[in-house]
Amino acid sequence: MSKMRNFKFTKEDNEVQTIESSSFKKAVKSFQNQVKQKMVYVEWVSKKGQEMTKWQILPLGRSKKLGR
Repeated sequence: MSKMRNFKFTKEDNEVQTIESSSFKKAVKSFQNQVKQKMVYVEWVSKKGQEMTKWQILPLGRSKKLGR
């Protein structure tokens, strides 16, 4: 079983929400269903123990399926 990681999503109003997931993509997809923002700041610790940060543009996924 893969290791579950904690992803910290910081919204535009500096509110932090933590989601536990096995991958970055799964965490972002579960988060984007809860908010209607265009960009969020994500922090997490990688498998090798390195702290990672990223500005993620929402929504994430296939553009053909997002329009449905």
